[in-house]
This record gives sequence, structure tokens and C-alpha cells, in this order.
Amino acid sequence: MAFSRVVKLKMDRKGSAFRINEISLLPRERGLPAGRQGMRAMVLVDFLSDSVQRWKLMNKAGIRGYLYILIAATLWGVSSVVAKSLFNIGLSPALLVQIRLTLATLTLLVILLLFDRKQIIISLKDLPYFLVLGFVGVAGVQFAYYYTISKIQVGPAVLIQYLSPVWIASYAFVFQREPLTKDKMIALLLAVLGCYFTVGGYRMDLLRLNRIGIVSGLVSSLFFSFYALYGEKGLKKYSPWTLILYGFGFGALFYWILISPMKVITGGYSFKIWMAFLYIAIFSTLIPFGLYFKGMERIRATRASITATWEPVVAGMTAYYFLQEVLLPLQVLGGIGVIGAIVLLQVAREKAAPPTPIEIRQSSGP
Repeated sequence: MAFSRVVKLKMDRKGSAFRINEISLLPRERGLPAGRQGMRAMVLVDFLSDSVQRWKLMNKAGIRGYLYILIAATLWGVSSVVAKSLFNIGLSPALLVQIRLTLATLTLLVILLLFDRKQIIISLKDLPYFLVLGFVGVAGVQFAYYYTISKIQVGPAVLIQYLSPVWIASYAFVFQREPLTKDKMIALLLAVLGCYFTVGGYRMDLLRLNRIGIVSGLVSSLFFSFYALYGEKGLKKYSPWTLILYGFGFGALFYWILISPMKVITGGYSFKIWMAFLYIAIFSTLIPFGLYFKGMERIRATRASITATWEPVVAGMTAYYFLQEVLLPLQVLGGIGVIGAIVLLQVAREKAAPPTPIEIRQSSGP
């Protein structure tokens, strides 16, 4: 009887390498030449090795990073309807940004004063960084996005906003030498196309939309890209909540300079409106942006921005379940595309990826 060798692989305890655990002899299948049987065994071993290596890359920090981004995108997707309803009663985008940033900053400041005062401390030499983060990144992305959805519908506004993964991936590839692998390019394409179908882009005549709204949407995507990449730089030294505190704080200061505080104080808003303000400040601003940064420090800006395309999927499902809007088959297909992009990102392998911000911060020590 003819025999064939079977190689069994076993991962070492630290999960850092493979080693041959056992070589055994099994009866060779009848009618299959020894050479072809050996080639099949080698292909099987290579496939198993590659699969295990991919799952090894999904360490706890990476999984938590994706979960943080998905939760943030879910909160953004649910809350977009609330903001649109406030614009429909005549509230200006700038005023809403001013209120949400102020309430979010004050809430976070109180929490850090009570539970973690160390995160309030920053180096004075980094003050210019936080000024740019607040005045340009935070103030810019908040106003541009809300101004866009005040001019055009939420669907096309979200679609244009989520061109940002393209800008972020391109910048990271050119200037940060971050690998743009085949898997990542496929995930990026799936995410953008998924957003297009999810928000019903195939039913929109983009050329007939408000041109100012389209331009502000493109500007919003650029602001968000800057905010993510510039924020990623700060995460190499500071925690997400420190960046959020000062970024939101300086962003709020920027709007207090532009808009008199008396306009808010004498606005005569009802209790219901103030509850909507508070909801947007906490569940559409403080928590999701904080979680987005916590996720980005673990999986970097490119992967975070692609994963955040989950937001329009949530927005579509929310409209379907709570607003009785129709969810068409192509929209469902778009959602599946976004989910596929996120799953592909989790198992995609990069041979020479730069370290994540949290790895850099931990390696530098206190």
C-alpha cells in the first residue's frame, strides 16, 4: 500500500509563528499520482497558514477598534434625522454647531474633572496643534456637514460626505507610505458603491441638486479627511478624550466669536428643543466622535473611515423601521456591500503597515 505524508501545523503559545508539529503517514488515495497528491497537500497547508495568519492579525485591540467605529457610525446614522428636523423649524447650521459643541465640551469637562483629571493636562507647546484642530478640523467639518444637509436631502449629503475614505486612503498612501493593498482597494470600492446604493444614489439627479449644497458636501468630505488625519497625528501623543475636549472646546470658542451668546440665551427655545440639543450634543457629538477616535487609534484613519460608511446603512434602516420609508432591494444590496467591505478589512493582511497611534503612544511611555 502506498502512503503519503501529512504535515500538521501548530501555532506556538504566543501566536507569533508556525511550527511543524507532526509528520504522519496516511494511505494515499487510489488513482492519484504521488506528485499531484503532494502538490494538493502543499496548497492545503499554504491555505491554512494564510487563513490563520489573517485571523491572528485581528487582535483584541483591532477588534475593539472596529467595534468603536461601528457604534459611532450607528449613533451618527440614527441622529441625522434629529438634526434635519431642527433645520426644518428654521434653526441655522452655525447655531446648532455652536450649541452642540458647547454642550459636548462642558459635559466632557465635568466628567474628566470628576474621574480623570490627568487627561485635561496638555503641553503648552502643543497649544497651536489644538487650535488648528478646533478652528479648522472641528469647526469646519461640523458646519460644512450641517450646512450641506440644510441645503439638500440627507441621502445625497451623506453620499458626498463619504467620499472622505477616498481622500484619506490616497493621502495615507502618498504621504504616510501606508500600503494600499488589493484587499483594501476592494473594500474601499465596496464601501463607496455600497453608500451609493444605500442612499438611493441611482435615483438622484445629482446635476439638478442645489449646487451650493453639492459644493459644501465636497468641502465637508475634505474637512472630515483633514480632521481624521490631523486627529490621528495627535493620537500618537494624547488620548482620544483629550483631543475631543480641546478640539471641541476651541471649535465652540470659534463659533462664540462669530455668533453672540445672547442669540442662544434669548432664543426662547422650548424644553423639547433643548432636549433635542442635548441629545445631539451627547449622542451625535461627544460619544460618537470620542469612539471614532478610540477606534482610529487602533486601526488607523483609512480603515476607520471605510468602516464608518456603516452610517448610511443605519440611517436607511432607521428610516425604514421608524419613519416607514421604503427600503428597495438595491438599497439592501448596498448595505450588504458596506458590510462586506468591513469584513474584508478585518481579515485583510498588510506586510509593512505603519504602527497604530496607540502603539506609538504606548511605546513612548508616560
